[in-house]
Amino acid sequence: MKRVFVSYSRTNLDVVTELVQDLQAVGVQVWHDQTLTGGQRWWDNILANIRDCDIFLFALSPESRDSEACRSEVAYVSQLGKAILPVLVADGVNLNLLPPPIHEIQITDFRRRDKDAAFALVKAINMASPAPALPDPLPPPPRVPVSYLSTLKERIDTPVTLSAQDQIGLMFELEAAVREGRPAAEMRDVLLSLKRRDDLLAKVGVRVDDALKALEQRTHAKRMDMVVDFVTASSDQPQMRPAAAAPPAPVAPPPQPAAWGSHAKTRRYACPPGATPQLIADVTSWLNAEGFDSQQMETEGQGVLLQIKKRGNWRELVGVSTSLNIVFRQSADLLNVEIGAGKWIDNATVGTVTAFNLWSFTVTAGVRAWEQMKMPDQIFGYIGNRFPYR
Repeated sequence: MKRVFVSYSRTNLDVVTELVQDLQAVGVQVWHDQTLTGGQRWWDNILANIRDCDIFLFALSPESRDSEACRSEVAYVSQLGKAILPVLVADGVNLNLLPPPIHEIQITDFRRRDKDAAFALVKAINMASPAPALPDPLPPPPRVPVSYLSTLKERIDTPVTLSAQDQIGLMFELEAAVREGRPAAEMRDVLLSLKRRDDLLAKVGVRVDDALKALEQRTHAKRMDMVVDFVTASSDQPQMRPAAAAPPAPVAPPPQPAAWGSHAKTRRYACPPGATPQLIADVTSWLNAEGFDSQQMETEGQGVLLQIKKRGNWRELVGVSTSLNIVFRQSADLLNVEIGAGKWIDNATVGTVTAFNLWSFTVTAGVRAWEQMKMPDQIFGYIGNRFPYR
């Protein structure tokens, strides 16, 4: 039985879990790290499992491609001479710009996550070359990757007084990490470490509190999704309780969320400021050709909002007037693109769009409808074909 090691970014944990379950269902022995700890012993355990595997499966996504840990794992398994199987699990990867040795290997597409994708994956594993004997002596092990959050926490816990510029810079990075969906428990610990500093500025403290609230709302949104999934699944099963039993009362969502929680998606691109207006115009033209109406407005913080909605019976499909909000924010030569669900805004009555009317939409049906169409990933991929990710 072939032993498969799965290398992945935790951002893609959901699709990787499904991939692992599909492989285990057909008898493939799979190992993938599910712990959140770090340090030398954790890293030694990963390297030991790489040496023991027959096939190294690399779950390819923008996040894993940029991950220091994933890059170290790929380099190490390449030195061991084992078979590498790149499996595409997310949109937004320019296959023409992959680093060696990934760019030399046939890639298996698992983005659709259906039976055909699972069959292609199992076939690729069965056709992989047998693992050679380990080299003697072994190549030197790569060093323990530096955790992004650990680095931030070290900067926060410094005994040196943090200047206003240092605090604001740290806060920008922490807010970006919250938007990108990094683990809520880890983010909460780092934010609380910053809040406990004696030299913390009042205006930074307010932003820390806002970020903590956003984490709470994201956690709540995940729980609500689990409740909706459970109720939906239960409605398809024979009811074992008496017919008169009332269903549990739904939990009201928190008011006025600052983002759309676990559904938020953000990417950064190396894009000069002068190229952004043309990029937005090109995205608008492309979406118009794909059957979407659009409108453009300014947002607070000098951003640009591009709202799109599907022509036809979209309102009847999801039951509300929902749009997909694409926010472009330029910072020097970096372009931050954030995509989430929202309500279609009457631009005749709204001047500059605020966070409230931008991200106040949390109806699960609308969010899922956009995700089922894979529109966020398609838009990120369209931009990624023009400008590299950062």
